[in-house]
This record gives sequence, C-alpha cells and structure tokens, in this order.
Amino acid sequence: MKTLGFILESVLEEIGTGKKLFTPESGTQEALDEFQKIAKAISYADSEGLLEQCQFGIADFTDRLIFSRVLVTGGVTEKGQEFLRLRFSDRHQK
Repeated sequence: MKTLGFILESVLEEIGTGKKLFTPESGTQEALDEFQKIAKAISYADSEGLLEQCQFGIADFTDRLIFSRVLVTGGVTEKGQEFLRLRFSDRHQK
C-alpha cells in the first residue's frame, strides 16, 4: 500500500513532466475507490500551495465526496519543486 507521501511525490513528479489529467484506470468501483487516494493527494497539494491550479470533477456527494477526475490547469509551484527536492535529498541520504 502506497503512503500519502509517496503518492503525493509521484503525482507532483508526473505533473512536473506535463501530465494534466488524472482519472481512474477503469470504470469499476474498485478503480474509482483507488483513484480517491490520488485525487486526495492532489487536493492536499493544491491546498498547501504545491500546485498552481486544479479543477476537480465530482462523481458523487452522498456521505463523502467522490472525485471522478482531476485536471491540473497550472503546474507545480516553486514550493512544490522544493518539496520534491527535499524528498529526493532525504531518499538519497538514507
């Protein structure tokens, strides 16, 4: 199981290389559930100022918010770049 930190790092790296659209791998409920980890990592990155701008597609809003897609309309901010530099540095010091 991937941790939120690892997912966040992976997503920021993907965005840094130009990926803009994130969606579930398939139309199954399992894929949608798994995608929530990615969407929440992007939402966290957005709220912490690691990304410039995002748009979230919502699949359902019953007892909890379910994201169906995320479009990153900006890129990784300088703060996000610094986050990645620190993670990369920490990984190589261990």
